[in-house]
Amino acid sequence: MGLLFVVAGTVSAHAKVLSATPAIGSTIAKAPTTVTVVCAENINPNPKLSNLFVYAPSGDLISQGDAKVSLSNPKEMSIDIKASGNGVYVVRWITVSADDGDPAQGAFVFTVKPTVAATGNTNTPASSTTGNSGMPLWATILIGLVALVVGLGAGLGIGRGRAKPAAASTLGAMRREVAAQDEPKTPTKSS
Repeated sequence: MGLLFVVAGTVSAHAKVLSATPAIGSTIAKAPTTVTVVCAENINPNPKLSNLFVYAPSGDLISQGDAKVSLSNPKEMSIDIKASGNGVYVVRWITVSADDGDPAQGAFVFTVKPTVAATGNTNTPASSTTGNSGMPLWATILIGLVALVVGLGAGLGIGRGRAKPAAASTLGAMRREVAAQDEPKTPTKSS
């Protein structure tokens, strides 16, 4: 599994996502209306080059419009979403560094589960989704599959205009496949 994250998380050492709100791999009590990422370098604000795509637990694309790069912090990008209830949300990101023009991409998840106290913090590094972070195996597999789909799509789409979001039916199929497996019971950590 670690190899999937090396491939998915280190496409480039440039404008890669370092942290997010909601935190990467976190469980929160209420669905957010905005997703924000902070990258290692300044982000090119052109939405054809840098953008966020958020998928609901159903697999539907729920991002509203294009992501916006913050004027006060050009390493920060946010997108409004239409909250869609409980479950695992997938955030796919593509960036091009405003500093050197190099592209990067990846994906992460967060979970909405109202009966559980929120876990994680808003500045969790992207590397915390690997190793012994307490993330369920099914979430690790889902991220790996999404990263594979993203990698194949980006290889064909970068430099050819706006990247198209992955098909909701593909994400839905991945979710059903992962859900069919037994979810391991792992204790959650409070930060």
